[in-house]
Amino acid sequence: MADKLSAEILQPVRGSRDFFGEEKNRRDYVVELLKEKFKSFGFEPLETPSMERLEVLSSKFAGGEEILKETFKVTNQGGRELGLRYDLTVPLCRYIASNTRIPMPFKRFAIGPVWRDGPLKTGRFREFVQCDVDTVGAASFLADAELLALASEIMEKLFGKNFIIKINNRKILDGILEFSGVDEGIRKKAILELDKLAKIGPNGVKQGLETIGIDSAKIKVVMDLANADATESKTFSKLEKNLTRGVGLEGILEIRQVLGFAGEMNCKNLEFDPSLARGLNYYTSTIFEVYLKDSEIKSSLAAGGRYDDLIGKFAGVPEKIPAVGISFGLDVICECLRDKKTGLWAKRKSAIVFLAIKDDQKVLKYALEIAAKLRGSGKINCLFDLNGRSVSKNLEFASKKGIEFAIIVGIREFEEMKVTIKELATGKESTLAIEDALRKFE
Repeated sequence: MADKLSAEILQPVRGSRDFFGEEKNRRDYVVELLKEKFKSFGFEPLETPSMERLEVLSSKFAGGEEILKETFKVTNQGGRELGLRYDLTVPLCRYIASNTRIPMPFKRFAIGPVWRDGPLKTGRFREFVQCDVDTVGAASFLADAELLALASEIMEKLFGKNFIIKINNRKILDGILEFSGVDEGIRKKAILELDKLAKIGPNGVKQGLETIGIDSAKIKVVMDLANADATESKTFSKLEKNLTRGVGLEGILEIRQVLGFAGEMNCKNLEFDPSLARGLNYYTSTIFEVYLKDSEIKSSLAAGGRYDDLIGKFAGVPEKIPAVGISFGLDVICECLRDKKTGLWAKRKSAIVFLAIKDDQKVLKYALEIAAKLRGSGKINCLFDLNGRSVSKNLEFASKKGIEFAIIVGIREFEEMKVTIKELATGKESTLAIEDALRKFE
């Protein structure tokens, strides 16, 4: 007999997880909602392999040296070096580069697992799911606004009005740094420091800017112009007064276009924030992040922006291939949905009923007919007792499963051609005809 595997070995590999029951249902619900909304905006699904050639993943136009360190690498039997994908953007770039005749604009969504062999911490895993939407080949800022409207619809469906979409333009940040006299050679580092504002606050950012060599006078100008505490009109007025030319003015004109289009598309809860930075260097103009207003979870639920240079460089063509995308965080969204205060999922009635059957062949036949009607309605998931246990044992089982309603069928119900519905949380019972019971669960 083989040695018994230890409890530790039977656990999922570190950085990965098992999902079952309610938790898996919640994830599936979010994924199906995302797919439905993506398709309603005209995005089409793209599925790419989990493995890519290592040359693709390690391209200088892909994720860069830092993320390559976290790439899971494998060698196949033919000696070829491969890697598990660490995001869904590189496969998108490869797909477009290898399909040069794709009609533009190309609108795709992709939902799938990715892998990164990085350090573990709360909320960070080595296997996780990305949910990406991208429009490629559209230079118009209508494409940016469309993604904001998409995010608005999804967040409203999941969280009601309790969300905010922050938006900025990287050119505005470049303009602020240029106006403040920050040396061009350290502007990318400065943007990375500004990106930490929400996490470490103004004082922490000031210290970070000092560390990379910016003097206090310049820091004061940067922090003043990047301050989003004033009203949107005052913020714009201050920026337009100072950023009167060059890249900064270009950014202001672009973001006004995006905000105008987004308003016409009925995008809700949009807030201009000139301090929003997004740490990745490949963003070229519009950037945005989505947060909950009233939640202990401070991480963004979705984020993205415009990256007009990346795909063209990846494809090795001289011209730009404009692109804008957004990624929704399945894990953080599902975590927020568990919160009774913020998650509409927590307020949903269970879609599962449990059929508890008294041990009698005539009753069993009647109960199985009821189960078929419940399932056939297309609105109710139905479990029934498979082990011939007592009604009390079955009710105890249903309660442990978190099921809201149990349907009890016995001799009386069989003779009256009815069912008894028990609300497990309160103990309240009602006896109804099966047609009325079906309506109760609609």
